[in-house]
Amino acid sequence: MKEIRTIADIHATAQQVWDVLGDLTAYKDWNPYITSAQGGVEVGGTLTLRLELPGGESLAVRPVVLEAEAPRELRWLWAKGFSGICDTEQCFILVPKGENRTHVINRITCTGLALSLPGIGAATNARLETNFRQGLEAMNRALKSRAQGGKGPGL
Repeated sequence: MKEIRTIADIHATAQQVWDVLGDLTAYKDWNPYITSAQGGVEVGGTLTLRLELPGGESLAVRPVVLEAEAPRELRWLWAKGFSGICDTEQCFILVPKGENRTHVINRITCTGLALSLPGIGAATNARLETNFRQGLEAMNRALKSRAQGGKGPGL
C-alpha cells in the first residue's frame, strides 16, 4: 500500500469548499490536476476524469464514487487494468476549523500487485511519490484560490 497525503487550510466554509469540489464540470476552469471531469457525485456513480500529472503525462480514469457526504467527504476509486493490479482511491476530507476556515485533506491510497512486483513496484512507488504528490499539491493551491474567490492568505 502507498498513501500520499496532502493538506490545505482554506479561508472559506466547508460548504463553500464542497461547492467547488462538487462542481465537476467547472474543474476545467481551475483544476490543474483533474482537467476534465464528468459525472455526478452520487454514491455508486461512475465519473470520467482526465488527470494531468506534472511532467506532461495524462491519464484517463473512470472511478466509482464511494462516499459523497456534503460538506465532509468525497471519495472515489479506480482500478488500473484489472482490479487488484493497481487500485487507487482518492479522498477529500473537509474539516471545519472555526468560522470561515476549512482544513482539507487530499489523499490518494494505492494498493495492488503493481506496488510489490520486482522492478515494477519501485517505479510505481516513485511515480506516485513525485507526479501524484505534485498533482495533489497543485490541486490544493488551485482549490484554495477558487474557494477563497482569489483572495486571502496563502495566495
